[in-house]
Amino acid sequence: MFWQLEFIPSSAEEPDHCAAFLFAIPNHEEANSSGVWSRRSVLTAKIYLKNAKNQTFLKKQSVKMNSFSAKLSGWGWEAFYNKSSLPEHVLFGVEFDRAEMGLVSQKWPLPSNQQLNESIPQDLVKAWEGQLNNPATSDCQFNVQGQIIYANSAILCARSKYFELVFRGQWLESDITKQEILQSPSKDQKDSLNHNDIISQRCNHVIDVTDFHHQTFLEMLRFLYTNKVTFVDKKDEQNSQLTPLDLFRIADKYLIDDLRQHAKSEIFKDLNVNDAAEFLFGTAWKYPELKEQAMKYVVLNFVTVRQTSGFKNILADPSSYPAYTDLLNEILAELFPATGSVNTGKPAKEEIV
Repeated sequence: MFWQLEFIPSSAEEPDHCAAFLFAIPNHEEANSSGVWSRRSVLTAKIYLKNAKNQTFLKKQSVKMNSFSAKLSGWGWEAFYNKSSLPEHVLFGVEFDRAEMGLVSQKWPLPSNQQLNESIPQDLVKAWEGQLNNPATSDCQFNVQGQIIYANSAILCARSKYFELVFRGQWLESDITKQEILQSPSKDQKDSLNHNDIISQRCNHVIDVTDFHHQTFLEMLRFLYTNKVTFVDKKDEQNSQLTPLDLFRIADKYLIDDLRQHAKSEIFKDLNVNDAAEFLFGTAWKYPELKEQAMKYVVLNFVTVRQTSGFKNILADPSSYPAYTDLLNEILAELFPATGSVNTGKPAKEEIV
């Protein structure tokens, strides 16, 4: 976590004052974020000005750490201190400390579709999207829960290492060649041939997908074609297979790192204290990336999380959560370090301004 501290002896906007600013220098994860940078938002900071000779504070003012984001990386004041009151030698600095543990409104990295495609002409995006599920320009067929999706293997190989290995025959995927189907078709494959004989002319590969919904698989292919992704609104998640978690799972399987990161960001953007415990114990523990962030969120907000019905349901029925014991031990280890003191997040030392 890097910072830049700036002191301007003569403020451009307030000529009678000196200016002070604290800038956050984004790391890789923060650089792709459109929301508040979560790790910085749990800190407290004060910019100060001291008399260099006697070390007395001339001014100390708190910085709003929950405002640091891609949109606003700097925070400070044009009129920080009156120039006429400055001594000959001053010390300028900043103090950091942890904030008290409690409910924290966290905004997680969320690259938007506009950011994803800001350098791609929209007519080009539409042209590529028009090639998806187009039998005339496809050489592979996916059978997904009774529905057929057509795609071009060259595009998929270029965008996904998983598909590259599948089409080269190096992974154990259900990849059936056209000739195999024509020689000994199953009932479903016969129906497919009778329904649309385009496969007998163009498709070199037929792949059965049994572990994902048709809607989820099609959206994943759309991302590979256009670099665009659509997540369903949270209120509609129960009736859709385009939830961030659905797309995270499919991106995780097919080794599509960009889509996985976007889905991960969307998951944590909507995470709140009411569902954090059930998410950690029920789903996140299966994926190291999700578990790490969910664990931090639960620990940080544990005072509130432990009062939720979700957490109480977990305590009442631990057998329904395979990782219950390990996760609970991790939470307790974070809250009660080996020293025996409770980790409340409170600063070890309070300074009087």
